[in-house]
Amino acid sequence: MRLQVLLPVIIALVPAVSRLPICSAEDTVTLLTGKDAKTRTSRTGEIVEYTGESLQLKSSSGRVENIPAARVVDIRSTWTLTHERGDSLRAEGKLEEAINAYKQALRDESRVWARRKIMAELVGCYAELGRFDSAGEEWLAIVKSDQLTMHYEVIPVAWHAILPDAALESRAMAWLNRKEPAPQLLGASWLLTGAQRSAAITALEALVTSKTADPRIRSLAQIQLWRTKLVTAKLDEVQRWQSAIEQMPAEIRASGYFVAGEALARLAKSEEASLAFLHIPLVHPQQRVMAADALIAAAQQLENLKRTEQAVGLYREVLSGYSRTAAAEEAKTRLEKK
Repeated sequence: MRLQVLLPVIIALVPAVSRLPICSAEDTVTLLTGKDAKTRTSRTGEIVEYTGESLQLKSSSGRVENIPAARVVDIRSTWTLTHERGDSLRAEGKLEEAINAYKQALRDESRVWARRKIMAELVGCYAELGRFDSAGEEWLAIVKSDQLTMHYEVIPVAWHAILPDAALESRAMAWLNRKEPAPQLLGASWLLTGAQRSAAITALEALVTSKTADPRIRSLAQIQLWRTKLVTAKLDEVQRWQSAIEQMPAEIRASGYFVAGEALARLAKSEEASLAFLHIPLVHPQQRVMAADALIAAAQQLENLKRTEQAVGLYREVLSGYSRTAAAEEAKTRLEKK
């Protein structure tokens, strides 16, 4: 048969093939070993579970090894076709199509830990489309599945004064009124700039002093409270914030750098502010919407320093690398004025 005849048959089969069980190829885990935890070693087997606490790896003999999550550097596994399609579509900026592929991947995937990975990709897609209500719900579902999740790097908290739309405001109110720390943090972060500001601050203050909340929740709540002090913060206070950020878990520092950058910009410390903003796209690329905003903010500070060529380069980076974000429109407008 000619290829032209076979193609329709192959295409028709793809959805069915994607739902077949994942092949039994072994997973590969790269981890840190040794007393200094600096030596890299690879192990193969089947990843039974992978949480923020540990990774369980079953060898070919059936022995299950419990590896602390902090020692895991990288994992290689086999994904469903719909998962891979979602990744490809997201890389192409086709976010709506990627969301549909990831939703199908969730139905196709039987491994709980791999499902959480797909959910984290969905959080990123929703956030990039400005659908933070959906992003928040998806992220909270991850936390429900794994209280110690490693997916805090995509937590969809607010990082500056963004007025929520009606859908997000309604969802944020519902989050704030829940009793668990994670939804309270999300809700408070999005309500800090509106009529519920007082309630949001009260909730954040309680989270900062909580003895039971995840340390990452406490740190993120502290960062949110810094947002309320941007107008009055002096340089020495901002420098204390910066020191505090470096002591926080690495995966949740992004919003801290943005708040510090805003404070430094208000104090006319353009060089220091631009460095704080640039830390986000360089070190925390998973926070794509925040990274795009940070590039715009850094470019503005470079313009203050008369470093126009560098600023233009950052605006172009937003247009090429973050074209689906709201920041892209601002970058386009600013480039047109050059």
